[in-house]
Amino acid sequence: MATALEPRRLEDLEQDAIARVEAEFARRAKGAKPWTTTEMVERVERVHAHYNQRRTWLRLHDQEAA
Repeated sequence: MATALEPRRLEDLEQDAIARVEAEFARRAKGAKPWTTTEMVERVERVHAHYNQRRTWLRLHDQEAA
């Protein structure tokens, strides 16, 4: 049940997820076992991959419904 607002909503959710990764990076930077920059980039890439996969799924199912 995707609507015209759905892509924008997914973008907001994606940005929120990236913000959570950045916040976790900052929190861990103060601790005993901080993430490396590579680990942070990998986690951000995973967020992007997840939401790209979701967008693809929605597009495919919109086409089936039409």
